[in-house]
Amino acid sequence: MNKLMDPGTDPQEKTRQRRLAPEEREHQIVQSAIAVFSRLGFDASTRDLAAAMGVTQPLLYRYFPTKEALVDRVYDEVFVRRWNPEWEEWLADRSIPLAERLKRYFKDYARFVLRSEWVRIFIFAGLSKAGINRKYLSRLRERHFLVIARELRSEYQIPEPTADSTEEDEVELIWAMHSSVFYMGVRKWIYDLPTPKDLDRAIDMRVDAFIAGVPPVLRAYRG
Repeated sequence: MNKLMDPGTDPQEKTRQRRLAPEEREHQIVQSAIAVFSRLGFDASTRDLAAAMGVTQPLLYRYFPTKEALVDRVYDEVFVRRWNPEWEEWLADRSIPLAERLKRYFKDYARFVLRSEWVRIFIFAGLSKAGINRKYLSRLRERHFLVIARELRSEYQIPEPTADSTEEDEVELIWAMHSSVFYMGVRKWIYDLPTPKDLDRAIDMRVDAFIAGVPPVLRAYRG
């Protein structure tokens, strides 16, 4: 875990750390908070956070007046700032077959989410800070799942949904595919189980299975 002030450093190094610019200090606090939350979860107190970071509580409060403010900043750093806006463009580019678009998207997205701090913070948030997950999953649904559903209908001549419930059929199947990629991270960082050595090949197979199965199922259900 990163610490802002290592007791073993020499006085000159401590002086240098104390003179960090405010934005650098805030960045260090946020990165340390990510490490703490991914290890201890969101039940960690501000006292625990300050001790783990090697700073005083007053210094922590100077940058983040409440724990919730720090949690919000961690959410922004882990889930928003690393979001690639090109994903939506890739998914909507009809000059490329949908299967190839999905493979490109999932391979890049997997490298975004299959990191220890991302997976563990997401799981801890689901247990104690559900609002973080709801914000993220709502963003994922609107910007990715609904786009994929629209592109599936276009490329595979699937009848348009006639009600919200039939649109949710599409979203549910897309969510299942999407979750299978995320679950590889859960296996690795939560269960400490092996994951595919060739991530790209695993994603290719998942997408091929999705394309082979989902369009005919949706066409059949819509008659």
